[in-house]
Amino acid sequence: MADPLELLLSRLDKVQGRGSRYKARCPAHDDRGPSLSVTEGDDGRILVHCFAGCDVHQVVSAVGLSVSDLFPP
Repeated sequence: MADPLELLLSRLDKVQGRGSRYKARCPAHDDRGPSLSVTEGDDGRILVHCFAGCDVHQVVSAVGLSVSDLFPP
């Protein structure tokens, strides 16, 4: 199974960052700039926050994933 962070980042556009903190264009709305924050927590779970207001369910479903894909196996 793919690493949750790599899996999500591979499906996003305009990804910037490194280590455990990234920003990208939100796939759940017509995003012109990077308004999506993606962070890997200490326990391996992926934290997703859209500054335009999209919730995590909208973000992951827009890239063909589910919320459970944001957690390590």
